[in-house]
Amino acid sequence: MKNLLFTAAILCAGILHAEDVYAIFNVKAVQDANLSLDSGGIVDKILVDVDTQVKKGDVLLTLANKDKASQLQAIKEQYLFAKAQYERYNKSADVVDRNTLDQYHSNYKKLEADYNYYQSSYEKSILRAPFNGVIAEKKIEVGDGVSGASTILLRLVSTNKKIVLQFDSKYQDKVRVGDLYEYSIDGGGVKKSTTITKIYPAIDTNTRKMTAEAMVENSMVPGLFGDGFIKTR
Repeated sequence: MKNLLFTAAILCAGILHAEDVYAIFNVKAVQDANLSLDSGGIVDKILVDVDTQVKKGDVLLTLANKDKASQLQAIKEQYLFAKAQYERYNKSADVVDRNTLDQYHSNYKKLEADYNYYQSSYEKSILRAPFNGVIAEKKIEVGDGVSGASTILLRLVSTNKKIVLQFDSKYQDKVRVGDLYEYSIDGGGVKKSTTITKIYPAIDTNTRKMTAEAMVENSMVPGLFGDGFIKTR
């Protein structure tokens, strides 16, 4: 009986034993974008530099746009006047003939469309941060020309970081989301751990490697690399 229990314990231990899967990794920002504008012109102001922390919506750069600003202001005043005029006459619709009221409405809606167009044109001369992060590269200077979206102005990387792991594809059925990954940076002796959050659904045809992701502390710098072991369950 004791021998049977001992054998069963050994079998259970073998079943529960987690296999260590070797994996290398690189640190990356969760979001990493080369920023450009959907408009051409001359750079007038740059409000950030490399290593500047920014929040989503912050103005980073503007093109020379005084002409656009003047056009926008002029059409805005016409639009607001036409809107107020229509609303005033609309309140007295019972004493104003229908054709006159329709004309006021048509003029108001046309100027509203014009105002939206000029506002959009003006906004295209302003570069805003699309997400929270830090400026990683500045590729333009004040006075430089911009040729629309083809000109990269700044590189923005998000505050949040992740590690992208690669492991042998023969373990594709063993590694799962939620597995523990123990690693060290650049061969260092300090061990850290994180949890697998994503596994890519395809194998790299050149390296025969699978790719996975895990979140790490925000203080880690993109470009760092290291290796470790995934503790499969």
